Amino acid sequence: MSTDIIQPTPWGQSEIRGPVHLFRERLLLRQLCALMPDSGRVLDAGCGSGSLAMDLQKEGFRIDAIEHSEEFVELVHHKAARYGSESRVQVQQGSVTEMPFGDGVFDGAVCGEVLEHILPEDGGDVAAVAELHRVLKRQAPLVVSVPLNPKLWDDADVWAGHVKRYRREELVALLEGAGFVIHDIRTWGFPLGRIYHRLLFGPWVRRTASMDAEQRNQRSDTKAASNRQLVEAVAGLFRIDELFSRFALGRGIVVSARKV
Repeated sequence: MSTDIIQPTPWGQSEIRGPVHLFRERLLLRQLCALMPDSGRVLDAGCGSGSLAMDLQKEGFRIDAIEHSEEFVELVHHKAARYGSESRVQVQQGSVTEMPFGDGVFDGAVCGEVLEHILPEDGGDVAAVAELHRVLKRQAPLVVSVPLNPKLWDDADVWAGHVKRYRREELVALLEGAGFVIHDIRTWGFPLGRIYHRLLFGPWVRRTASMDAEQRNQRSDTKAASNRQLVEAVAGLFRIDELFSRFALGRGIVVSARKV
């Protein structure tokens, strides 16, 4: 493994795409919808390029999104305008460790693939989870996803700018310690997700790590990952992995909880 030549990609450099991303966001969406009515104010903490926020507003929620990357904030503004969703999706730049919202204002929250990026000097995941607890109403649901299993750390984690990968019990303890009660735990990414990562995504990261966004987007394999029909088909196949979601064998974990 050549982690010495891999550099973290600039966050916000390009929109996240691909079947793993789509599958994971749909899992987050299903988990949140199962715990909420079809309305309410939802926080998307660390919204990235806004794809989940757009899907959440389609379900009838009003979305407040916060994102560290200025480039992604601009992209989400553009998406909301393009789809006529400005009244239902509000986004601003900021940190999930110090959010500009009052206490107990949200009916639900999602935090997808964010905690693993927060540096200790910025408060780390403890500060972020404490903030999520603060801004949620009592009994409001929170759905969180993070990468699973420190033994799976590889070049892709360095490229993505991860600080850590989590053990299942570590994430549960983090949430319970902040005042959440665990509702459901699901791992994802075994067996198909791990095969996909080993044969396709991991090698792609190593091949393209030294390229800028424009060079990377010109590659045929990158263009394939943005083909909507292909991405939908592969993401659908990944649902087979849900048969193994109760076992800590996958590459990621999604935890649903409620504030107490």
